[in-house]
Parts: sequence; C-alpha cells; structure tokens
Amino acid sequence: MKYNKRIIAIAIMFLWYSITNAQVITGVVCDKDTKLPVSNVYVFLDGTSINTITNNLGKFELKTAPVINTSLVLQHLSYETTIVDRPYQGLPDTLYIEAKINILDEITVSPDRFTRTQKIRAFREQFLGVSRAGSSCKIINEDDIQLFFNMHTRKLSAFSDKPIVVVNDYLGYKISLILINFEVQYGSNLTLNRNNVQTSILAVVSSFTDMTPNDSRILQHRDNVYEQSSNYFFKSFANDVLQNNNFRIFNNFEIDYRQYFAIEDTLSQKKICIIPDTDINKISSHLSESELSGKIYVFYRGNILSEIEFLTDSFLVDRYGNIDCIDKVLFSGQMGENRVGNMLPIDYEPRYPR
Repeated sequence: MKYNKRIIAIAIMFLWYSITNAQVITGVVCDKDTKLPVSNVYVFLDGTSINTITNNLGKFELKTAPVINTSLVLQHLSYETTIVDRPYQGLPDTLYIEAKINILDEITVSPDRFTRTQKIRAFREQFLGVSRAGSSCKIINEDDIQLFFNMHTRKLSAFSDKPIVVVNDYLGYKISLILINFEVQYGSNLTLNRNNVQTSILAVVSSFTDMTPNDSRILQHRDNVYEQSSNYFFKSFANDVLQNNNFRIFNNFEIDYRQYFAIEDTLSQKKICIIPDTDINKISSHLSESELSGKIYVFYRGNILSEIEFLTDSFLVDRYGNIDCIDKVLFSGQMGENRVGNMLPIDYEPRYPR
C-alpha cells in the first residue's frame, strides 16, 4: 500500500499543533470559612462561552483554546463572585470563595428630579449602547437593577446583586453579565440626555450563550461588528497586517507604525513594545511624562476614527486580539463608544480569516 508522505507529514504537524495549543485549567473550589468543597459553582472564562460547574468534591476542569487574555470567574448564588486574573499562569491548589452576607447596603438615597423610567432609559443607553445592535437588546431582569442619581455630583450609578441577563437579537447571543462598576458623569446641565455625558465607566464580567449558531444573517452581523472592534485592530496589529486590513494610524500625520512599535513573538502571544523617544510619546497634555507611553489615532476604511492612549510601554496580544492590560489602554471614538450591545465573545473569530 502506498502512502502520500506529504499528507502524513501535514497530519502529524496538525496533530502536534492541536496538542501544543490545547489548554486545560483545573482547580478545586472551597468555602473560605469551613474549608469544605463547594459544588455547583459556575466556573467560566470572562467574555467567552467556555464554562463548567464544580462537582461534589468542588473540582472543575475547563478545556479551552490557546491562551486567552481573560480572567477566571467563580459564581454561586450563595457566595460572592470571585475573579481570578491570569488563570493560564497556574492556579493555587485551592480557590476559596466567601459566603454572601445578607446585610442591606447603607446607602443614603436622596430625592432627585428623575423618575426610574428616565434613569432606566439613560442606563440602557450607556449600558447597551445606541448602535443598531445595542438598540436590539433587551434586558430580561431590569427590576433587579438599582439606580441612583446624585444631584450634587451629577453622577448616575447602577448596582445589581444578580447577573444582568441580556438578549441580543441582532447578534444572536444571550449574555449573563455581572456588574462590577457602572457610573455615568453628566455635565452642568441637569439632564440625562446622552449629549450631556462627560465620562462613562462600565465594568462587567460576561458569559455568552449562542442562540443562533447557523443563521447566516446573524453571522454577517457579527462579522460587521467585529470589524469595528479593538480585537480586530490589535489582532491585525500583532500579525503586522494593519494596512492589508484597511487600518491607518495617525498622530499629527499618518505614520508607519513599524517605526514606532516593535512586534515580538513570545511562546503563545505577540508582544508589542512602544519604541522610546518617538513622537507618539509626547502628545497627551493631561498626563505626566512618567505616565504617558503613547497615543495614536486609528482610521478604518478611511472614515472611522478611534483614539487609543497607552499608559504602558508594552503589552501582550493573544491570537484573538485581546490585550493583557486593558486597564492601561484607553479608548475613545468608535472603539470607546462600544457597549454591551456590540460585545462579541472575546474568542470570536470571523467566518473568513482576516
């Protein structure tokens, strides 16, 4: 019997590639006070559909794709949500979670001029966004959301003891979101109009369920949203194909990013370093020289502008375009306006390679 050596070689290489890229995260979850194992803890990677639950011994096993820049989340109705950073770098022998204490928060609620209907409308705008995708979203459990407006500081805050469940009909996902922080700072006009918003802070951890995996129309919507995401930009950046994927970078004028950034291979990710003493290090006026590392303006297909400010001189990018220090990269413009309505799983890959 004759064998095609080339096919065999390719098959062996593919098997080796699959094995080396496979990742398994395992652990044991116990009660912090009793030290006893806790079963039925929902364990998931933030921003993905990769999840499992602990067994009666508190053990879990997550089989994942290659390394993703995300956190591990432990969730149980009777316990505080626990977030574990950098789970791929190894977990402790035991992960401890703390029981919830049912004590009412001591929040002084002052009367304000806005009704709950007005505040929930403002919340939807800043939480879901006003894009086509954001407008298609429905929050299933809005009654679980507590809203407070401080008349003195003109700040709208939101809290929820339960995960906020969002159905996104435009992108075909059901998303469970644990609200970490939500604050909207309004300007001097006493109005909740989005044109009066000065700053908006949104921090969540999320778990995705795909409701329409085979709907071609929905898949096209996802690809269109993906093209305007920071993930697509950083994936193109790390793979050195920005121009091929229709991205252009400016500061005061268009720049060749290779003269400002160095791209290095690491074991499982790409490392992007800002080259010292270049023009992009000297643009921002509200940060000190010790804080600022770089600032660029990004155009996509000539007409979508985003501004990215780096407060670090280097960062890692995984194969999906996720960066490892998101708190040190600030977005405004198109990328900064994306909200839950435009969220895709962080391990999302378009139908056609980009």
